[in-house]
Amino acid sequence: MKGPRTMARNWMRGLALLAGGLCFPALAVAQNQCVIPQSFPKSWAILPPQGEIVNTPLTGYILALSWSPQFCKERGDDKKNAAQCKGPGKFGFVLHGLWPDGAGLNDPKWCKRVSPVSAAVLKQNFCATPSAGLMQYEWAKHGSCVESDAERYFAAANRQYTRLRFPDMEALSRSQTDVGTFTTAFVAANPGLSADMVRVDVTILGWLKEVRLCLGKDYSPVSCPRDISGEGADTRLRIWPAR
Repeated sequence: MKGPRTMARNWMRGLALLAGGLCFPALAVAQNQCVIPQSFPKSWAILPPQGEIVNTPLTGYILALSWSPQFCKERGDDKKNAAQCKGPGKFGFVLHGLWPDGAGLNDPKWCKRVSPVSAAVLKQNFCATPSAGLMQYEWAKHGSCVESDAERYFAAANRQYTRLRFPDMEALSRSQTDVGTFTTAFVAANPGLSADMVRVDVTILGWLKEVRLCLGKDYSPVSCPRDISGEGADTRLRIWPAR
């Protein structure tokens, strides 16, 4: 049986072959149909909430991917989500964030005060994270513990996002499926990943909400620690189709 290190190396080699020659936002052609807005709202600095600063050693990362059709089904009427849910683009899995992980539940967050994300960085990363507000929040809460500036943080996050490939979500949305079947399809689309490196989050009614991938400090995929929760393989899963 191959060990985690071997699987991780195979994953990186396989994805390098798949991603060779692509440049962001070329991935959007495959699973997101992205139209970048001409302008973005002015960013604002988010200060660390009192009592929530956690500066603790980093043990790895969680790459969080939201299923945009479900998000827009629930929150699409909110004006602040218009660019993602009401605009001309069409989104599938979007990058929620790259979260630093710590030992147990003691994860680094709000590590320092940060400046607003510039319009140039918002534009550069919109096709992965189609929300200026979310990008500012992710940079302040998580990126402040990862990189020295927003551009470097989102570049690191997008390197992991653009390596991924996704299963046929349209077919899965039409089928009676469960978390185990979905995870198997997701793993099959990404050579070298295994089911223990993937966690699936669903709504209270069983709709696909988010997929989380566990990464080591070198960004190679690893088995998820016990504190990274997810649904069991036999949990019924429904998938809201892309519009």
